[in-house]
Amino acid sequence: MKKTWVRLFALVFAFALVLAACTGDEGGDGETGSETGGETGGETGSAGSYSIPASTVRFGYYPCCADQALFAVTAEKGFWDEVGITLDPEGGHQYTLFDQITPSMERGDFDAAATFIQGYLQTLPTFGQDIPPIVFHDIYVGYAILVAPDSSAKTTEEFMAEGMSFPEAAGAAVAQLQGVEVYTPPHGQVQPPYPQVFLNYADMSYPDDLNLQFLEDNKIVQLSAQAGRVEFAIPYAAPVLVQMLRNGYEPLINTQQVLENDVASENGQLMTTLVGSSGIMSQRTWVDEDHDTALRFASAVFRTLDYCTDDATKEDCWTIEANLINATQGLELIPEDIGVIFDSIDPLFLWEDQGPLLWDDPEAQFYVRGSLDVQIASLIENGTLPDQEYDIDAFLVAEDIYQELAALQAEADGLFTEADGLTGNAAELVAQAQTQYDNYNFLDAVGFLEAALGR
Repeated sequence: MKKTWVRLFALVFAFALVLAACTGDEGGDGETGSETGGETGGETGSAGSYSIPASTVRFGYYPCCADQALFAVTAEKGFWDEVGITLDPEGGHQYTLFDQITPSMERGDFDAAATFIQGYLQTLPTFGQDIPPIVFHDIYVGYAILVAPDSSAKTTEEFMAEGMSFPEAAGAAVAQLQGVEVYTPPHGQVQPPYPQVFLNYADMSYPDDLNLQFLEDNKIVQLSAQAGRVEFAIPYAAPVLVQMLRNGYEPLINTQQVLENDVASENGQLMTTLVGSSGIMSQRTWVDEDHDTALRFASAVFRTLDYCTDDATKEDCWTIEANLINATQGLELIPEDIGVIFDSIDPLFLWEDQGPLLWDDPEAQFYVRGSLDVQIASLIENGTLPDQEYDIDAFLVAEDIYQELAALQAEADGLFTEADGLTGNAAELVAQAQTQYDNYNFLDAVGFLEAALGR
């Protein structure tokens, strides 16, 4: 009997060893991204497992403009879904006014919100550092002062056609605004003071030398449809600008004219630093506590920028945006208007543009740090900000996010080389990594590759 029990115990022990070995080859639980398997990862069955965890992000945006309506495309095409993110509320909250965005973030209503970054610099002395930007996705160069088609005022181009130099023509054009009604949205008061650059050509002061009439952009375009009601306007929303131009308004003067004809001057150099950037602001606590989700969230934004500029998909993007903007803002855009905006008014900073244009080169035209330094100095000079030091390093979380994603991209490049030639389950993981990589989700591309290599 004793020998029988010994033999039985030995048999059970041997079976347990075999079972443990088999279980070790099957991989992890598929939920946390844990990895198992052999050291080389070169044989079928030695790979680990990896999955993208689910998360929820409270997100809001104001679909007033092409660059601010991008996120309807992100949501509708499922780009956030594919990196495990569910928006709360579904599809994202849609603000009805620009002025709602910053207060809602101050209250903590959302984890992230789309906004005009320069539009909340005035909050830096108080709560602004708690809602830093995590992505800069476009630059608005469409600033213009528009003049009605039935106005007798001459434009800068008309004065140039008479033989004036650009500075002379610009001065003559803006001098016609002295003391007259000019319509502009209320939030223009906290935007970069680009109208001052225009008025500099006539030695005028903004806003003192204008009779500003404050009205939301979409209301301006509606009022402008009534002959004689709006002679001059300074809109801030690109769709409003495009529709007013299509309705016969002309630029009395605009940013592009300054940059093309006078960029070497003091005014031209000032204009290059005042053009404004749109992006995503976020709760600092959210970025710190759910950092991987913030990286995935940003990757879906970069995928959207690509979708809206790729010849194969851009018209779908334009249609989604035009339909939403028309529905929420009461405009009459056609999809091609969105294309015009992205081409010449609101150029997008694609993933490959981020380093060269925004972060790496202090001499780059849209170098973020240089631009913010000038804009903060302007806000100090006009009394909007107190004269003190501001920690731009701490504010620009977007630069940290970009650098981290770029490092993950480089890491993935190296892992793809190591994973070349893998077969079976490992090859399937490499294919999943490639899909994430192509969609700018470099974080999970690395995760899938490491699992493929059995790490």
